[in-house]
Amino acid sequence: MAFRFVWGSTMEKLKRATLLKEEKNGSRGVPDIVNIILVQGLATLVQNVQKVEKASGTFARYYATPFLRTMGLCALDLTVPYSWDPPYVYRALKDFAFEAGLPRAGLTLCTYKVIMGFFRSSQTMTVPRGCPALDPSIIWANVLHTSLSNKQKDIAWMSAHMCLPTRSFMYKRHLARTERCPHGCTDSEHIHHLFWECSVARRVWGLVVSSVSQNRFLPRSSLTAESVLYGPPGGCKTPELQLQWRIQNLLQDGVMVDFHKNKCKREMGGGALERTDHLAHPPKEREPIQPPMREL
Repeated sequence: MAFRFVWGSTMEKLKRATLLKEEKNGSRGVPDIVNIILVQGLATLVQNVQKVEKASGTFARYYATPFLRTMGLCALDLTVPYSWDPPYVYRALKDFAFEAGLPRAGLTLCTYKVIMGFFRSSQTMTVPRGCPALDPSIIWANVLHTSLSNKQKDIAWMSAHMCLPTRSFMYKRHLARTERCPHGCTDSEHIHHLFWECSVARRVWGLVVSSVSQNRFLPRSSLTAESVLYGPPGGCKTPELQLQWRIQNLLQDGVMVDFHKNKCKREMGGGALERTDHLAHPPKEREPIQPPMREL
């Protein structure tokens, strides 16, 4: 359900492992619900094991001591009986702890925050597709910059992951009839083409740069394919760079609005006019047929 909410449909455009990371590592902050439940269960189990004088502690030590002792969280007392075949819930927590590498982590305190912090620190940063030369941390910092709106962040994030619904992206998934640009270009419509190489995009950037009111905020020297898609190479450290990055995302937002507005019209061609033509001249309503009068 969470992934369907993110994408707006049942078609997922990225791997779930990428979405379940932190935002600074290339995700959009989708919570890993299964991981959260397992971490909370493991932290609660460790907390119950440390309760010496309560029945919950005795019950937890009976089932969990054989695998918690490998993590250094409790000692094995051979004068007390233990279960070497725990129930399903304890086996799930054991498998989760060993797969995550908690026995080798050397954690002296296993609270929820400590275990979750260990998982977050072990996450790897996703390298943006199509631009491996730039620093990924700077790219994701630009994508999540506070000067952008949520919609602009989504467009910048999907551009960095190359998962915007362009013609090339849809054609590879058998959702479009062609991958060529609908504006008359001979190239395929991918992310770089949509925002930089297309004749329409070139015209838009040229009009903005040549404008007197915008030229001092967005100089021509700062416009490159990498800066348009991923932001300033050194990050938005100055107010001028932040303003340039915001203007670029405003223009990309406008390009995407035009893209979605004319998407159905491009795909259907003249069929859209044929379908909407009957709305201007609706057919006349038929007169209701009255039943014959019965003689009294």
